[in-house]
Amino acid sequence: MFEVDDEDSGEETHMGPVTIWIGVSLDITSATAAHDAAQEILALLSKNEIVDVDIDFRGSIYRRHVGPVLVPPVNDLDPLLEVVSPINPALGLYISTRVRPNAQGTMAVYLAEGGKDNRLLGLSCRHVLISPEEPNTPVTWRPNAPSRDVLLLSGCAFNKFVDFIKLKARKDGIIVEYWNRLIERLKRQEAGGDTADATRAMASRIKAERLVTEAEEAMEAPQTFLKTVDRKWRTINNRVLGPILYCPPISLGVGNERFTEDWGMFQIDRAKLGTGFQGNVMDLGTNMTLDEFTCKCFPRDDANWSFTYPNDRLLPLVGTITDQQMHHPDMFDSNHEPCLLVVKSGNSTGTTIGRANGVFSVVREYYAHDMNINQTSMEWGIFSYSEGSGVFSEPGDSGSIIADIKGRIGGMLTGGSGTDKVDMTYATPFWWLLERIKANFPDAHLGVDF
Repeated sequence: MFEVDDEDSGEETHMGPVTIWIGVSLDITSATAAHDAAQEILALLSKNEIVDVDIDFRGSIYRRHVGPVLVPPVNDLDPLLEVVSPINPALGLYISTRVRPNAQGTMAVYLAEGGKDNRLLGLSCRHVLISPEEPNTPVTWRPNAPSRDVLLLSGCAFNKFVDFIKLKARKDGIIVEYWNRLIERLKRQEAGGDTADATRAMASRIKAERLVTEAEEAMEAPQTFLKTVDRKWRTINNRVLGPILYCPPISLGVGNERFTEDWGMFQIDRAKLGTGFQGNVMDLGTNMTLDEFTCKCFPRDDANWSFTYPNDRLLPLVGTITDQQMHHPDMFDSNHEPCLLVVKSGNSTGTTIGRANGVFSVVREYYAHDMNINQTSMEWGIFSYSEGSGVFSEPGDSGSIIADIKGRIGGMLTGGSGTDKVDMTYATPFWWLLERIKANFPDAHLGVDF
């Protein structure tokens, strides 16, 4: 029994015996097993002349504190459809790092490490994960070194996310106010003398009242969601996905193919992804309606390939586009020119469709300190869908995976070129990139468990 001197009264205070608490799963721990374990512990303590100790068991299961988990993707009728994508686990995750919380990029794909560890990995560009101000040398995770954490959402992206939710709630309010004004006008028309007009007005009023009810119910969801996002996701520690494991130096003109090597791998805490994790599926987002997206997948009536808009906008990615298929596309554009119709989901521009027509560009990169020094590299070139469709990518989209509309993985977006806007997007072919990854993660593969 402990005795502690009370400084105020000068008396000794008795605090009772020492108690060892042991947490167990009550479903699988019997009273007999707990008793036998307690006797062994007491015998070990007695052997070391430690007495007057109680052993107590209680129901307790260890859980990792991963902070808030990502939310599952929602269906097309959910009131959160337009706002939920930045915190669901589908491909197109907006990422940043703790070291540079306002720099932003995109995660490409999930990979399973395989082997005895079989960690869940995330792939992106090195220039997204590591500052260009650091030496261009290998970056490797070390157990005793400070963790270089990858974050979900940069500071800018988080603020933009919050503002977009607020805008959604405001738009819902505007719609409700408009429908209510229409209802009052229709009521006046119903009271008019023309029977046919009154009948039409009544039918329209009933429909408008139903729309108001639906809109008012929908208004509550983004407002509640906003409070949750602000409470759970504003803190950087709650947005940590995992540590950077390895980034090779950025190299141009690598190997016989002369491609760019600009990639990095980080570990992802599987528990952080929640129950909505479905592996390598791309969120097609809400930039385009399903009919608009589908029509763009068939630029001509004589297209001989199939495409069905995926459930809940989640396009499964299976297999890779081979070097042969890149150079000899098996689709065509509106001018009947051979191309691959490709899609990406990125931090800056969301979901966009483009054309890969078999062009590989020679990219020349100059050194900032001396414009007379440069290196060249080959890149897979992606054009915008059409002249008036807008750009395929912008800064902040680096790291996005590019796949064709059949779900075949093509490449990882590394940059672009243009004057006033990006008119050509560049990517490193994934068939080649996976070979480079396997040199450091030999058992890595795309077949992640979920």
